[in-house]
Amino acid sequence: MDWALILAWGIKILSLFFIILTGVAYYTLAERKFAGFIQDRPGPNRAGIFGLFQPLADGIKFIAKEEIFPKNVSKGMYLLAPTISMTCAIMAWAVIPFGGSLPAPEWLMALTGITTIDLQIANPDSGVLYMLAISSLSVYGIMIAGWSSNNKYSLLGGVRSTAQMISYELPMGLSIVVIVIMTGSLKLTDISDSQKDMWNILSPPGFVAFFIYVTAMFAETNRLPFDLAEAESELVVGFHTEYGAFKFALFFLAEYMNMITMSCLTTLLFFGGYNVPFHLGAGSPYQAFYGLGFFILKVLFFAFLFIWVRWTLPRFRYDQLMKLGWKKMIPWGLFAVMFAAIYTVYWKEGWMKLFI
Repeated sequence: MDWALILAWGIKILSLFFIILTGVAYYTLAERKFAGFIQDRPGPNRAGIFGLFQPLADGIKFIAKEEIFPKNVSKGMYLLAPTISMTCAIMAWAVIPFGGSLPAPEWLMALTGITTIDLQIANPDSGVLYMLAISSLSVYGIMIAGWSSNNKYSLLGGVRSTAQMISYELPMGLSIVVIVIMTGSLKLTDISDSQKDMWNILSPPGFVAFFIYVTAMFAETNRLPFDLAEAESELVVGFHTEYGAFKFALFFLAEYMNMITMSCLTTLLFFGGYNVPFHLGAGSPYQAFYGLGFFILKVLFFAFLFIWVRWTLPRFRYDQLMKLGWKKMIPWGLFAVMFAAIYTVYWKEGWMKLFI
């Protein structure tokens, strides 16, 4: 076995895991700060300068709180639910390409002999299918949490979430099929590289697919205006009503991790991924850094969009949610797939000349 290669992979995985958890922690702080700004209040400002240590204080609080198990829960399934949610949220990051290849630092080169570092854990040929599969599995965590809690509010939240995620996976899948048809690949790096000259959002079928995808994205992550699985005014907090301390923290982190994952996927599918606009820095030895920087900026915009929409729009009624998904978005998704096929065969090259 090549232990040097295993060590290099271990360092990459641990580094990404640390970056993800740190980013998610400060994403929660950013939401609370933006919510405070929108509601004309300061937000968290006690722990550290400008409240910058608030995520650390929250983490200590969750770990230090007493773990309580309600009397009538199904204990094994009750503990399994947050584990599934967190595991699926982490696994999705394995195939996200954050950029090209960076030169390895000298200490890593001397230790392992590796000269470049790919900004991606794995790059399977079916990366898109992997992402869809992981997002489908994540519903089990919510469903099991609602059932195992032996609480009517939790059960109703779990049932709502299951129906919602199944309903909106269909239009989301159709919108992604549009991109697969246009690029001819299921590989996320191929989809990103195909947008060097023109982003998919600038093509007519890509423009239609983008709005279908973004709507489904909010529903898949259980965020307002589609947070019917939690619905504080009706269901206390829905599927995780009976969860507290570190068990609740796993659900909390998984939700915000999924939001960042969806922001990354939106960037890769529609907005050029890690490609730099107008080929800035082309040929430079630091081109990968430019790509990584622009990728992060795009992801931050969509991460902010989640916050902006949550504190702007009211919650849908459940019948409105299902009607939108089945009667509006699925037909539009089927139309977008047909449109993408016609566009790719007849109009793609002519349309691209307008932007190149």
